Amino acid sequence: KFGMMIEEYLISRKDLKRVFLLVDYRHKPSEDDLLMFNFMKYYNLDVTIVATKFDKVKQSDRAKNDKAIQETFKLGENDNIVLFSSVSKKGKEEIQNIIEKSLGTN
Repeated sequence: KFGMMIEEYLISRKDLKRVFLLVDYRHKPSEDDLLMFNFMKYYNLDVTIVATKFDKVKQSDRAKNDKAIQETFKLGENDNIVLFSSVSKKGKEEIQNIIEKSLGTN
């Protein structure tokens, strides 16, 4: 029921400007992550992937994680991804800018 409610909201919400899809940067994106991303792309929704917990991944593993995200979602040049850390605040300003731009306040 919850999934159907989310689908209906995303499809029918005329004022929806952008959707943020949160994925865990520590792990390869799940099938559910990919399913949701493809759903949003199918309906031409503007989507930004927010890769959370960036600070939890060692520097030496980040290129591997970036590649896993890129390959799983088959990101194009117009697709947005923000690497985010609630600890260091990395990505916070970038997300704020995306929101402002989507609302036309930037």
